[in-house]
Formats: sequence, structure tokens, C-alpha cells
Amino acid sequence: MTDNTCNGWANFETWQAGSWLNEADFLGMLQEDGWKRLEAEDVESFIWDMLSDRSDGGLLGDIVKSWISSVNFVELAENFNLDLEG
Repeated sequence: MTDNTCNGWANFETWQAGSWLNEADFLGMLQEDGWKRLEAEDVESFIWDMLSDRSDGGLLGDIVKSWISSVNFVELAENFNLDLEG
């Protein structure tokens, strides 16, 4: 069995998404806007917003869709919820 985890995350894509969210101060924005809890769909929507200008059709669009399909948004939401609820 192959271990695809990355730095304690489900996989590289989830770790990378979390890194980008931290760089964008996603948690700070959530706290500023009064979020108490978020769902996986909220995290995925924010990621899509970050990528919207860069994910046009063609090869780049296919790469982005493939990357996003590998991100574990449930894990990311649970991680941010720990800080929001804490």
C-alpha cells in the first residue's frame, strides 16, 4: 500500500491547498466575518475563487480540475473549524 500523505495531510494537494489558504489568511478572513463553522463546500468555493482568473479552458483548466478533485476539502474544513471553535 502506498502512503500518499504529506506533512500530516491526506495528500500533497490537500497540504498545498492548506498552505495557500494560510498564505491568503483564510482563517483571519473567516474570523473577521464572524464565521463559527464552515463546511467543505465553503472551502472549495474559496479555492475556486482564488483560481478563477487562472483556470480558463484547455490544458490549464484540465490541470486545475484534476488538482481540485484530489483536495480533501472535508479535512481542510475540519482543520479550520478547530481554530474557529477554539
